[in-house]
Amino acid sequence: MPWLIAFAISWLVFFALARREFWISHLAGGLSACIIQLATDFIGYDLELYQVSSPLLSIFCSSAFFTFGPVFTMGALFGQYLPGARWLQGLHVLVFSGLFLLQEHMFMLAGVLDYINWYHPASFMINFLVFVFLAWVVESQRKGWR
Repeated sequence: MPWLIAFAISWLVFFALARREFWISHLAGGLSACIIQLATDFIGYDLELYQVSSPLLSIFCSSAFFTFGPVFTMGALFGQYLPGARWLQGLHVLVFSGLFLLQEHMFMLAGVLDYINWYHPASFMINFLVFVFLAWVVESQRKGWR
C-alpha cells in the first residue's frame, strides 16, 4: 500500500508543479531517472545490499509504482526546475538528494524497504551521483547535445 500512496502523491505533486512547456526536460529527466533507478535497484538486490518488500507489481527487483511514480516525477521536476547557475545547480542536486533519502527512510519506516548491508550515507552518495548525472542530461538536452 505505501507504494500506491507514494505513486498517487507523486503524480498529484507533479501535476501541481509541472509546466507544459518543459515536456522535453520532463521526459529527459524522468526517463533517465527511471533507467538509473532500475539498474541501481537490480544491482543492490543482486549484491544483497537492500530488499524491497511487497512491491505489488515488480520490475527488475523494484516496485513499478515506485519507478513510475516518485522516481519519474522527481526526475521530471528536477529537470524542469534545474537552475542555470552552476552553484545553484549544486544546491539543487543536494536538495533533491536529501529529499530522495528522506523518501527512502519513510519507506523503511513503512516496512517496505529493508537495508541489509547498506546505510544512509551510502544511499545519499548514490543519490547525489544520480542527480549530478541527471543535471548533466538535462543541461545537455537544453543546449542541444553539443
